Amino acid sequence: MSNDSPPSVVRWAILGTGSIANDMVQILKQLPDTQVIAIGSRSAESAKRFGEKWGIPRQYPTYEQAASDPDVDVCYIATPSLRHPQDCLLAIRNGKAVLCEKSMAPDDETAKQVLDAAKAANLLFVHGVWSRFFPAMQKIREIIVSGEIGTVRSARASFCQNDGAGSCSALLETGIYCAQFLQWVLEDPKDCGNGAGPVVKGACHTLHESSKDEHVSAIIEFPDKKMGSFECSLAHCSDRSATIYGSGGTIEVPFPFWCPTKIKVTKMTGLGSQQWSEPQMHEFSLPENIESLPTENNSEYIPGFNFVNSQGLAYEAAEVNRCFREGLIESPKFSSSQCLEVMRLITEIGNYAER
Repeated sequence: MSNDSPPSVVRWAILGTGSIANDMVQILKQLPDTQVIAIGSRSAESAKRFGEKWGIPRQYPTYEQAASDPDVDVCYIATPSLRHPQDCLLAIRNGKAVLCEKSMAPDDETAKQVLDAAKAANLLFVHGVWSRFFPAMQKIREIIVSGEIGTVRSARASFCQNDGAGSCSALLETGIYCAQFLQWVLEDPKDCGNGAGPVVKGACHTLHESSKDEHVSAIIEFPDKKMGSFECSLAHCSDRSATIYGSGGTIEVPFPFWCPTKIKVTKMTGLGSQQWSEPQMHEFSLPENIESLPTENNSEYIPGFNFVNSQGLAYEAAEVNRCFREGLIESPKFSSSQCLEVMRLITEIGNYAER
């Protein structure tokens, strides 16, 4: 590819054929100037099945072959989560930009190795914490900066689902969304990595018989005496909401707070903060012209999306396309320093809980 002018069409390879890959491929096929040209799997049968289902011409029986396709610009890493670091490095070694599903790594040390490799190769890397790319998240920050709810002092998030206990870590599966939310609302993104960062002040967990954490609670102190708390679980349910608390009111983000489309702002004044204003609602539509697609090998079959608000993956994918076309090596909406700080918090929470 010539470096003289920005690329128009961005060509993707998908590594992995699971549920999230089935959602993302439908998004990519509907973005302008975007092509999915390759699918990589751990077997020829799986690659063929996925490729024929979604009309992907190059069907590779290994991740290596997909990542080394000379016509691919971006690799979407949707392999089993424990493979994410090695598959990110595989793509980077082959000169590809990377969008990696969360969690990109099991700890901050491994995450740093991946981020450093991408930087050394001058390649775009984006950690797929898709929350950061939703318009509602940008509106939350605007409200905080405006002072509409006074000075923000604390925030909480809860992401508990009765699904997956024992198969993976609750911290890495759902806790990462809580940690990134607290970072977004309690720390100025411009200050991330430039001074005293958040500190884990407390954590506890329960373990599944597999030895993986299944339920975790944590308390984090942020700069300027701000406090954040969260709970995550793969063994029971919660309302999966988040709230920001200021000196003059609150911002409530209902289910699903990690891919939000609604915000409720309530101002509170007077003696004991007992005078509540009429709540102000902010609602955001999911991307227009994004819908679940019929399969290529059966036009009457529309499987739909697997996850809530998956249409919002378009925000993340469009940002990757933009960054790639502009020659960026990270997204300003979720920079490498912000990503690494979230991974550090997750690692330190896990270590603290094991004391």
